Order: sequence, then structure tokens, then C-alpha cells
Amino acid sequence: MPSAALSLRLLIVDDHSVVSAGLEAMLSVMPGIGPITTAADGAEALRLCASEPPDLVLLDLRMPVMDGHCTLEALRQRWPEIRVIVISGSELAADVKLVRRLGASAFLSKSADPATVLRVIEIVAAGGTYFTETRETHAAADCQLSPREIEVLRHLARGLTNDDIGLALGVSGQTVKGHLKHLFPKLSAATRSEAVSRAYEMGLVG
Repeated sequence: MPSAALSLRLLIVDDHSVVSAGLEAMLSVMPGIGPITTAADGAEALRLCASEPPDLVLLDLRMPVMDGHCTLEALRQRWPEIRVIVISGSELAADVKLVRRLGASAFLSKSADPATVLRVIEIVAAGGTYFTETRETHAAADCQLSPREIEVLRHLARGLTNDDIGLALGVSGQTVKGHLKHLFPKLSAATRSEAVSRAYEMGLVG
């Protein structure tokens, strides 16, 4: 683990307080780690980073208010020196591909054992990266959804309009409409609700 003299500042971002508390309890006793702060969503995480940027962020993907993908993108744009480890209940290859593209240094499943979590923190703190092979359902593989289409689906599942999704992604509502036109056939869906239902079945949203 990092040397005790380094005092690696950590920020844990997860909307489940049990998860945050568990990670904080496990990591707070490790030499070289601390102080540790927590945030319940991406918006709170950005406020904390603006006040006192951490060295490393442990980031959940599925959160209210501002999800992990948007948070990761904002972190990398505003504080590129901050290293980010994504910790998610999802193990879909599409998720791993997307967070790598957005600038994460590592991807960990929430089922990872404590020794693995500590090892990955050590790797990332030293400037390395960690991405393991992950499972992907046959349905998701057959659909061949692009990372952007998955982003659109996740915003669609929140009940957003095309214009609202475009605003979140930095594109026009017409561009979002084009993405939906292409992804509907991939999901064998005729409507927005059917597309969202299929996405839940495949584990792409949740």
C-alpha cells in the first residue's frame, strides 16, 4: 500500500450509505490512506472536489441526481490529475469500455474482495490502471450497442425527453432521436417503453 507519509486523500462516491461506510471502515485503518470523505451523488462529489480535491476517487455508476458516467466525465475535465476507480455492481463489458473511454483508471466489481480493492488502490495510486475481463450477456453482445447508445438508454430510463437527454449529453434532441432510431431495432423494440424494458432485462440500466 502507499507509504504512510503520502496520506492518500480519498473520496468515496456512492448513494448507498452501507457501501460507503463499509469501504471507509476498511480503508481508514490502512497506512498511507487518509483523510477519507464520502459523497452520496455526483453533484456532491464535485462540490467536495472544488473545495479540496482528493488524490483518488472511488466512484459508483448508478446514482441519483448525477450518475457515475457524468461525474467521471466532469472529474476528468475539471481535475485531470485526480485518479478515478469505478466500483460498480454491473460487470457488463459495455460499462468497462465506456468508463475507460471517459478516463477511469480502474474498474472493480462490488463483489471484489477487500484484498483486491486494496491492491487496485495501490496500482492506481502508483500511476497504473486495472481493468479485468468482465461478463456480458449474450443479448447485449448480440445487440452491439455503442457506448453512446447505452448512455442514451440510461437517460431514457429516467424518463427524460429527447431534448433533455441531448442537454445531458451535450448534443441536440435531433441527434438523440437518431440514436433512438438506430438502437430500437437492436433491442427489438417499437417504443421508448419497450426499449427501456429490454435494457432492464439485459442489465444495461438499473
